[in-house]
Amino acid sequence: MARRPPQAEPAVDPDRILEVALALAEENGFEQLRLSEVAERAGVTLPEVAARFPDTNAIADAWFARALDAVWASPPELLADPDPAVRLERVMLRWFEALAPHRVLTGAMIRAKLWPSHPHHWVPMIFALSRLVHAFLDVARIPGRGAERAAQEIGGTLLTLETLAVFLTDPTPELERTRAVLHRSLEGGVAVLRRVGPFLARIG
Repeated sequence: MARRPPQAEPAVDPDRILEVALALAEENGFEQLRLSEVAERAGVTLPEVAARFPDTNAIADAWFARALDAVWASPPELLADPDPAVRLERVMLRWFEALAPHRVLTGAMIRAKLWPSHPHHWVPMIFALSRLVHAFLDVARIPGRGAERAAQEIGGTLLTLETLAVFLTDPTPELERTRAVLHRSLEGGVAVLRRVGPFLARIG
């Protein structure tokens, strides 16, 4: 009799593993998350989990990457307003809205990355923040180059950190406090850039 060809093993879905990890972290706390428990809950082997998420920091990175993907996938109608400040506000809110289902857990992930015993996470966080701000400016189609663009990047970084601090402690159902702080701070930042923009454009 002819032998049946071996059946291919079903591919392990990293999105499903991430969802299982998030659920376990919500139940027990991010600090108590263990890859072995993720594997058991997901019904896969520990090596299969570790091949995609070698540690819990990789799970945190995947969660933040998903939020960044939501920014890149901003729908055209979100970006239709002719005012660049409005577009930027909408794009930034899309990132916070993507993180909102696991807001408290997001804060725990950030704190874990900032532990004194984890200095190897600090530099990657800086680069990740820079990529995020560049994505905000790029998706929102914010014009600027040279010194003006550098000022936008610095301002965008400060605005992101300020709003993030509010977001992490915002219990309101629709992120009203986060939205208010972002709107107010963005208005102030735009006013400053409009005053110094012509000068920056000359030296850029």
